[in-house]
Amino acid sequence: MRANVNTIRSAFISLAAFTLVELLVVIAIMGILASLLLPSLSKGKDKAVRVRDIGNLKQQALAMQLYATDSEGRLPWANWLGGDGPTRAGWLYTLNPAVTGPDQFKPETGVFWPTLRSRSLYICPWDAPTAPLFQLRGQQVSSYVLNGSIIGFDRMEYPARRLEELGGEAIAFWETDEREPNFFNDGASYPEEGVSRRHNNGAINATFGGSVSFVKFSVWYAMVADTNKNPVWCYPGSANGR
Repeated sequence: MRANVNTIRSAFISLAAFTLVELLVVIAIMGILASLLLPSLSKGKDKAVRVRDIGNLKQQALAMQLYATDSEGRLPWANWLGGDGPTRAGWLYTLNPAVTGPDQFKPETGVFWPTLRSRSLYICPWDAPTAPLFQLRGQQVSSYVLNGSIIGFDRMEYPARRLEELGGEAIAFWETDEREPNFFNDGASYPEEGVSRRHNNGAINATFGGSVSFVKFSVWYAMVADTNKNPVWCYPGSANGR
């Protein structure tokens, strides 16, 4: 009888050991599959977010064109911080000097709001409001910035240039670099302040002509370094667009 008990016990131990080995093999296979599939899933999700960004910037470009049509061809104030007045409405907001912090910047007070009427159209789906760097931004309502070329950057020309002066291929909006909170101090930027790193290899931009595309980092920074007038350096009042 004891021998039979020992035999049965040995069989159970062998079965348990075999089952554990099987479990480890399955876990290993799952790990390999996950390492192969996750990059593909991440790329798929990024493409879906790009589609949202493209849609958002198409709406921004449309709002800009409608505004220009109703304003004798003039583009909106760029929300360049140093030139904001308490009653000057810009594309993104009308600065409210009566308060401090992010509450100064509300898209409902911007000139695009009557056309867009949705805060979601100003934000990339991957721009996380809970991220520590996001919380350090001055304005927290837009992932996108307007090219400061329409007011001559620090020249702060007012009113802004006419839409027809910029050219259809010139870049109006882009996703700015979320790694630098100081780039979100207002609603406009220099091209050299860079583009977002949220996507793989590049960022979304919209032209004054209304087209929207994905620009690779290498292409963007080549245009930034170019000393000639080009799609990012497109200020009409100078030979080199700066």
